[in-house]
Amino acid sequence: MTAVPTSSLLHAEADFLELRYRPDVHYLVARWHRPVSGAELRQGYYAILRLAREVNCTCWKIDLRSRNAPDEADRRWVTAEFLTRAAQRLDSPVCLGYLLTPSLLGQMAPLAMVPTEWLFSPKKVHSRPGSCSANAR
Repeated sequence: MTAVPTSSLLHAEADFLELRYRPDVHYLVARWHRPVSGAELRQGYYAILRLAREVNCTCWKIDLRSRNAPDEADRRWVTAEFLTRAAQRLDSPVCLGYLLTPSLLGQMAPLAMVPTEWLFSPKKVHSRPGSCSANAR
């Protein structure tokens, strides 16, 4: 079993993503710093999963305010492949919270990105406003 650090753990993934684990609130914070390509998006999400596994954290706050909206293929990859794989590898529900600018929110149509059944059924991934809590398992 991995020992959970007692102070904030900071990782930088290239120049486009900063990852921080907050043990005081048991959240992983991922802050994107610039627009990214599809390959960088995947690299970033895999880095998030690696840190989440390292610290055994299933609640993630993802700050997209400086990032671009993903294209349709990348949206499908995140929702259909990555989030399912993350829940399997963490063996626990994954709770997501997103920070978006109003313009990015309009481009992404967030509820269209997440399959409706994830919002209303006890699956391994949860993505809805207010659902991210260390006790929401």
